Amino acid sequence: MNKLLVLLFLFSAGSVTGWVIELFFRRFLDPVERKKKKWVNPGFFVGPYLTIYGFGLIVLYLLGHIHIPALGAEHPILEKLVIFVIMAACMTLLEFITGMIFINHLHLQLWDYSSYWGNIKGVICPLFSLFWYALAAFYYLVLHPQVLDALNWLSQNLAFSFFIGFFYGIFFLDIIYSFQLMIKIKKLADEYQIVVKYNAYKSKLTDIREEAKERSYFFFSSRLSSISPKEVFDRYRENFSVKRIVMAPVQKIADTKTVQKIADSKPVQKVAEKVRKD
Repeated sequence: MNKLLVLLFLFSAGSVTGWVIELFFRRFLDPVERKKKKWVNPGFFVGPYLTIYGFGLIVLYLLGHIHIPALGAEHPILEKLVIFVIMAACMTLLEFITGMIFINHLHLQLWDYSSYWGNIKGVICPLFSLFWYALAAFYYLVLHPQVLDALNWLSQNLAFSFFIGFFYGIFFLDIIYSFQLMIKIKKLADEYQIVVKYNAYKSKLTDIREEAKERSYFFFSSRLSSISPKEVFDRYRENFSVKRIVMAPVQKIADTKTVQKIADSKPVQKVAEKVRKD
């Protein structure tokens, strides 16, 4: 079977499944969102998919094939526990890399764990690493055999690949739309030297829509007609942003280099030489 088709299937299945998990988590378990008693479209994209789960399923699928010879023969349970730890560590690393890419390069914080104990930059924390551990165990013990069966079925029914193609057709259109929105937010974030907490930003847009009695959108949650994005940033950015503290040391280094260039310039050196002679 074509390996690319396998990866595409896993990515699409993981993205949609992850979206469903996050949808119910934010509705019933999230300490902030559950208080509002509303269904919230998780993630940045318009459609029902979270790509980090898509990549995560690919990682779990690949790690599901590993074996530890030193443990497998005499300690099969311990081998499984170690594999779960490896899976959880890889998922946590994937989450950290993804989160930091968005924060450092797009100035967008898609999720925020800053209120959880032991968090690192609000991107990962022990509690959600434990969640990844539980999810990895569930995948390995329950889902992995089902995934293998599904891939075997897909290899014998390649006509199903039409639906995979349909998924990616919609997905790529969504990428174009969502990244245009992302560019607009990044420009505003650059203007105000902030990092935008995207969930808080969407929550504030919901409040604005309710105050203006606008129609509420589940999928197009960032759509707003009564006020422009720039006005939202002007009035409410303290509700959904943090200052880019990394700019301070960068500016300090830049200022130091500027002072050094001035000190090394010939006119300044001539004045200094004259002062020393006098």
